[in-house]
Amino acid sequence: MAYQIRCLKCPADTWAGNLLDLIDGHTTLTGRLRCGHCGETETYVAQITGRWEQEPDASWDEYIKGVIRLTPDALGITPFVFLTAAAPDGEVSQLRVSYYTAPGPDGRLTPGLGPGTAPALTMDTLRQLLVKLGAYGFVRPRELEVVAQLIRLDAPLLDTP
Repeated sequence: MAYQIRCLKCPADTWAGNLLDLIDGHTTLTGRLRCGHCGETETYVAQITGRWEQEPDASWDEYIKGVIRLTPDALGITPFVFLTAAAPDGEVSQLRVSYYTAPGPDGRLTPGLGPGTAPALTMDTLRQLLVKLGAYGFVRPRELEVVAQLIRLDAPLLDTP
């Protein structure tokens, strides 16, 4: 799937041929999409899906503002996160966790929710994601400190009702 990256600062559009091209060639170190012409990060990819089975009259309209790739697991399944906003110039408000596997014999990636389920994140992968979300600016430093205290390896389990 090709991705059209639209810039809010200049009238130019940039194209990424596939997900890896989008991640490797069109994001900053923190995962923000960037314009291939002017280098600005005020960019987005319009992501519009088809109708949902449960709600045939609804569609999913979001704007991808960034992509964070996480460490692949032993099977070569690589989780990633789309950071999305409700408007092209909006702030990131949602995380869409997905995965891809290594290119198959035809050279195409296999994207999806996971091998039969949603991506499973280990605690190390979750920590990695939180650090990257902090670098992106989606999570504030104080919030990271609070979460870090809660997920320390020696922290007692929280009581849940």
